[in-house]
Amino acid sequence: MIIGTVERFPHRAAAMRAVDVFRLKVNLENPQTKLHNFTVGVLIDRYVAEEMSVTVRAHTAKSYRGILENWIRPRWEACTLHSVKTIAVENWLKAIPRSRNTRAHIRNMMHRLFNCAIRWELIDRNPVDLVRQSSKRTGIPRLLKPEEFKRLLKELPEPYRTMALVAGCMGLRISEILGLQWGDVDWERLSVSIQRSVVHGKVYETKTEVSQKPLPLAAEIAEILLKFRGQASYLALSDFIFAGDSGKPRWGGIMLTDHIKPAAERAGIGKVGWHTFRHMFSSVLHDAGTSMAVQKELLRHADISTTMNVYTQAVAPAKREAVHQVAVTLMGA
Repeated sequence: MIIGTVERFPHRAAAMRAVDVFRLKVNLENPQTKLHNFTVGVLIDRYVAEEMSVTVRAHTAKSYRGILENWIRPRWEACTLHSVKTIAVENWLKAIPRSRNTRAHIRNMMHRLFNCAIRWELIDRNPVDLVRQSSKRTGIPRLLKPEEFKRLLKELPEPYRTMALVAGCMGLRISEILGLQWGDVDWERLSVSIQRSVVHGKVYETKTEVSQKPLPLAAEIAEILLKFRGQASYLALSDFIFAGDSGKPRWGGIMLTDHIKPAAERAGIGKVGWHTFRHMFSSVLHDAGTSMAVQKELLRHADISTTMNVYTQAVAPAKREAVHQVAVTLMGA
């Protein structure tokens, strides 16, 4: 079997690492072969070659590679899969001089690797399952008050004002807002289907089935969108609602830096981000007395706690009333 060229593998060690990945596949087909000598380094190489390119979005893959190459490979590359123990991983994470959230990302990447090892029948259990590493925030997220949001809206020109309204009154992520197309809006039933997301200019499908569920569209927001449509340049059902001048999706980070943050400064409300609007949406829902089941449906969280498992899917009238109350709170005089 030809592995590759000397340009791709300039050193013997690099070539042998590539060989190990192929050797792993061959040995998996032989039930008499013992797999105890395969290392974490080989596991990383196979994960990058087979899993990351298929199951991970491009912008996420860059982050994953950083974690693998900067943290996991230097410490665990030479260790065999069966020699990796829970306490050793936990102690290693505690010693990493990074934030709690960063250590949680590293832990999750390690867990993902060993889950692949289980699926490939290299090991029977994941040593990271019992590793304790909290990702709990050390600070409380910024909570934007409705009156502050109204002041911000006065400072925003179009299309950023309408985008902020959609973010605040529907709780959508900025990637989902950028991915909205006119065909996703059902004007008769007053609902919106979240079919895709846009990150760094690239279009992706939504991550989970939960994210794809239609959302009720408050009449107030529907009116705003219809007014915005009257000024838009791209009106086909497949056109992006908030398209840039070229018709392609905008970049959320650039808009945040060039328009949202400066407007927040002019409004005197301090630092805000796109996710601030989602937190505000959740807070307004809670303050309006919206049931937890409806909140979960509207926020489209994939992970539902044990408490939430006692609820069935929230009925549409309750969700529609909830988004109406949010719109009234955030848009009222």
